[in-house]
Amino acid sequence: MGSTTPGWLTLPEDEFQARYRPARNATSGYLHRTLVRALGRAVDGWPSDEVLTRKPLVLDLASPLPPRLRFYVYQATQHPSERQQGTFKIQLSVGVTRDGQPASPKEKRRWFDRSDNIRPIAMGYHPDWNLFILWDADLHDMNAGFTFSRSVQTPPDIVWAALAKDIAFGPRRLHGGSTEQIIAARPHRLEEALNLRIELSNEALCEGLF
Repeated sequence: MGSTTPGWLTLPEDEFQARYRPARNATSGYLHRTLVRALGRAVDGWPSDEVLTRKPLVLDLASPLPPRLRFYVYQATQHPSERQQGTFKIQLSVGVTRDGQPASPKEKRRWFDRSDNIRPIAMGYHPDWNLFILWDADLHDMNAGFTFSRSVQTPPDIVWAALAKDIAFGPRRLHGGSTEQIIAARPHRLEEALNLRIELSNEALCEGLF
């Protein structure tokens, strides 16, 4: 983490997008810079350009956020082929093995890295809508973990509500019978969304919902 403010952090939004947004699929470098720009002063020290290219991204944060969080950020996409028309989704690909080692694509199951007691955050960013979507990481790697390129989805009404109100959350029923609370937020409400994500995840754990 560095103390010197990087130039990309203070660029006007249109200039940042023109310079850093890839023409096709979003890179980790672009997604992580977008995340740091959204959190702004809540980030305690700026990650290097090299760190920004690696997934997941660990950030030191200021109160009222936890001191550190580990972010798994993917590009959120919308596909008409999904069973629920208009569903937004990300595809999980990065994780660790049961014993905490980096998982290769050949590994059948993987989990989010929780080493050093750093909480994982599973999230997507939709560049066209300039919107973050936050899923419950605890729910998606419970017990047997998740497979490589597993699709994690959210109903479109949560996204539309967040676009209208800047932040919104709502339920999605999963195949195993659990109900996941999903949050979507504009960048300027992301700090609030993260605190809400943690609160809702903790409530689900305490109530034994999964």
